[in-house]
Amino acid sequence: MIAIYARQSVDKKDSISIESQIDFCKKEIIENEEIKVYIDKGFSGKNTERPQFQSMLDDIKSGIISRVIVYKLDRVSRNLLDFSNIIETFKKYNIGFTSCNEKFDTTTAMGNAMLSITMVFAQLERETIQKRITDSYYSRGSKGFYMGGKIPFGFDKVEARIDGKKTSMFEVNSEQAPITEKMYELYANTNMSLGEISRYFNEKNILSAEGKAWDNGKISRMLRNPIYVNADADIYLYYKNKGCIISNEISDFIGTNGLYLYGKRDRNKNKYNNVENQTISLALHKGIVDSNTFLLCQYKLDNNKQIKNSGKGKHTWLSGIIKCGYCGYAVSAVTNYKGQKYFNCRGKTNLNICSGHSRTLYVEDIESMIEEEIFSKADELRNTKMKVAKENKETNEIKLKILDIDNKIENLFNALEEGNSLTIQYINERITKLQNTKNLLMEESKKIIIVNNAKKSTEEILKNIDNWNELDFDAKKQVSRLFINKILLKDDEIKIEWNEI
Repeated sequence: MIAIYARQSVDKKDSISIESQIDFCKKEIIENEEIKVYIDKGFSGKNTERPQFQSMLDDIKSGIISRVIVYKLDRVSRNLLDFSNIIETFKKYNIGFTSCNEKFDTTTAMGNAMLSITMVFAQLERETIQKRITDSYYSRGSKGFYMGGKIPFGFDKVEARIDGKKTSMFEVNSEQAPITEKMYELYANTNMSLGEISRYFNEKNILSAEGKAWDNGKISRMLRNPIYVNADADIYLYYKNKGCIISNEISDFIGTNGLYLYGKRDRNKNKYNNVENQTISLALHKGIVDSNTFLLCQYKLDNNKQIKNSGKGKHTWLSGIIKCGYCGYAVSAVTNYKGQKYFNCRGKTNLNICSGHSRTLYVEDIESMIEEEIFSKADELRNTKMKVAKENKETNEIKLKILDIDNKIENLFNALEEGNSLTIQYINERITKLQNTKNLLMEESKKIIIVNNAKKSTEEILKNIDNWNELDFDAKKQVSRLFINKILLKDDEIKIEWNEI
C-alpha cells in the first residue's frame, strides 16, 4: 500500500491546500495501487508530534505501507534532524520515499544520492548542536552554574542567579555538615579505616543522603568529592598535578568555595579516583572541610591500596607479597609436625620447576628481618618529615620575594607613563626580567608545596609503625603492603621492592 501524507499549518492559510497536495501526490503513482491518505491539518512542521503522521509511522512498522509520497519535503518536517531520523526509519523498514516538488525519489539512483547529501548535512547539524551543548555545559561550569546531579550529603539546593540568569547552588545543611566534618576528621587524623568509619555512623543510626546505611564505597566517594573542600592554592596544585583542566586562575582559589568536578570520563573507572582530563571549577557554595584535612584524606586514600586475593593466607602477614627469588612463584607458609611455620616454594613443591631453597626458612625469622627493614624505612620517612619545617620557611621566603617583585613591577608600570622612548625600553626589559624571576620562584614554591603535602600523608603510616606490636594480623598485613611491593626470598638473600611513599 502507498501512503500519501499531506500537512497544512493553521497559521498559513495561503499555502497550498490539502486537496492540491494530494492531487500532486497521486500523479506520482503510475500503477493502479491501493492508497491510504494521512492528513494533518493545523499542525506545524517543527516537530513530528502529529496524530496522522504518527499513525502512518505505526502502519509502516506494521508492514502495511511500502512507499510514502509527499508534495514537498517540509511536509514531513521543517527540522533537518527530525527529517533525517524519519528517513532512517524509512530505510529500516524498506520504505520508498518520494517528494513531488523536489523530485526526491529514493527508489532511483539520483534520489538516493540526494538522500546521502541530505544525511551528511543532518549529521553536520547534529555535531554542531552537540558542540554547542558541550561548549555551553563547560561555559556554565566555569562560571559556577549548578551542574546537576544528586544533592550531596551535607548540602541543600537553593535558587541562585549568575549574571541575571537563574540557576541553583548548594547551601550548607546545618545538621549534616558537622557529620561531614567528623567523617573527614576521623579518616584524616585517626587510624580508622573506611569500614570502621561506616560502622561508626551506622551504629549511631546516621543515614546517608539516600536514607540508607553507610558502606566503604559511600564513605570513599564522599572523602574524594571536591565539592566539600574550601579550595585554596594547595587544592589548585593538587588537581593540577592530577591532570585536571582547571577553569579558574590560581588567584581565585582563596579557600572559601567548594569545587565542581565534571567532564567526560572512562565509565569503567571511579569518577573521583581517576580525574585526569576532567574539569575543575569553583562553585558558588562555601565548602565544609579545610584544604589540609581534605588533602590528608586524599593522600591516605591514594595509599590505601587494596590487598590482592592472593594474599589471604593466615599463617603470615607477608602472604601475597613474598615470592621465590629463584623461580618467581609464590611462597606459602606451611606448618610442620612440630608446629613450626616455614616457607614453601610452590614452584618447587607443586610444579617441580624450581631448583632453589636447600635451607628451611622459618616464618618467624623472615618476619623479624622484614620488620627491621620496615622500621628502618620508617626512620627514613621521619628524617624526611623533619625537613618540612625548613621547607615551609623557604616557601614563606619565596612568597615574600614574589610580593617584592610584584611591587617593583607595579612601580615600573607607573614610571612608564612619564618616561621617554629610551627609558620605556629599559623599563620594559626590566619588567620582563622581573616577570621571568617571578615565574621561576612560583614554580619552586609549587614544588615545595607538593612535596610537603605528600609528606603529610606519611603521618598516619608512621603512627601504625609506632604501634606495630599492638597491631593485629590483618593490620600488619595492610601496613606491610603500604611499604612493600614485593619480597624475593632466597636461601641467603632477601630482596625487597619498596613502594613510593
